[in-house]
Amino acid sequence: QGFKNLEGQKVEKEFIDENSVSTNRIIFVNGIFHNELSSLINHPKINFWNASNSAESNSKDFLIELNNAFANDGVFIEIGDNVIVDELIEIFYINTASTHIINLKNKIKVGKNSQVKFTEYYINYDAKPAYNNIVTDIDVAEYALVEWYKIQDGGNGYNITDNTAVKQEKNSVCNVATLTFTGAISRNVLTFDVNGERAESHMNGFYLLLNDEHVDNRSLVNHNVANCESFELYKGILGGKSTGVFNGKIVVAQAAQKTNAFQSNRTILLSNDANIYTKPQLEIFADDVKCSHGATTSQIEDSELFYLQARGIGKEVARGLLVFAFGAEVLEKIKHEKLRNKLQQRIAELLKIEL
Repeated sequence: QGFKNLEGQKVEKEFIDENSVSTNRIIFVNGIFHNELSSLINHPKINFWNASNSAESNSKDFLIELNNAFANDGVFIEIGDNVIVDELIEIFYINTASTHIINLKNKIKVGKNSQVKFTEYYINYDAKPAYNNIVTDIDVAEYALVEWYKIQDGGNGYNITDNTAVKQEKNSVCNVATLTFTGAISRNVLTFDVNGERAESHMNGFYLLLNDEHVDNRSLVNHNVANCESFELYKGILGGKSTGVFNGKIVVAQAAQKTNAFQSNRTILLSNDANIYTKPQLEIFADDVKCSHGATTSQIEDSELFYLQARGIGKEVARGLLVFAFGAEVLEKIKHEKLRNKLQQRIAELLKIEL
């Protein structure tokens, strides 16, 4: 599962240390914030609260309304203006034989000219069924830079619904990357509202499922103002009886002239029983834009396998190397070296290759 088993149901600090790449950590165990396991950055312009936040009104989404009704914890992080946080802030969602739906609601506010990186880890230490329903709002102020990484590797009993909404102001940059390695059902809904001119939005995804698993990535980018850019790239590898779903939608409002929006979903199928359902969408109401979208599905080419096998590499290792190279484009977009190296090792482990 990518994480060492816990001893019983108690989460030890050593477990956090072994699976962390940062000293800034926010730890939830079975949906409850644990201060004794957490180590929060101490900065006069960074405030933390562990509490459920205001409900989303008129969401028209059953899972968000479920979260509104039952969320009893979460994290509120407010980062002031002109703050640069060099070290990653990690949020751990750890399940230990939980028997109920865990609803967490997070609110992140990043001030003007500030820069920060976050990673969320979704962890289920045993094979017992678990379900996390998480709602996160991220507000990115003018000229701010936010990197947000989601690492989903909870094993075959873990179910996730994750709703993340990003609001961007002028000249801001936000990059959200979602990586799914194991899990029963993983449903990710990502919404960007681009509200300030010259904002830049990046959505990257990578899914590697080799068993009887399901991943569902849905994205919506609302270009509400002129002179903005969005870039969306989701790449996946599906084996066994796994299923992937991609539904990406870009809406360019009439006022959003000079918009550049690009979207791509590319998937490799490793078995005859794996399936991908992909639906890229564009709705354009402006007339001076550059927009493109596309989707491709393929298998490993025999000629590529032959090329490597002819150089003394076994067939399964050759297949693993080709798949690894296919996903490298997404991993390169993770701008934290220790985390990127950790993820590369995890992918190599799943593909049974050595780097």
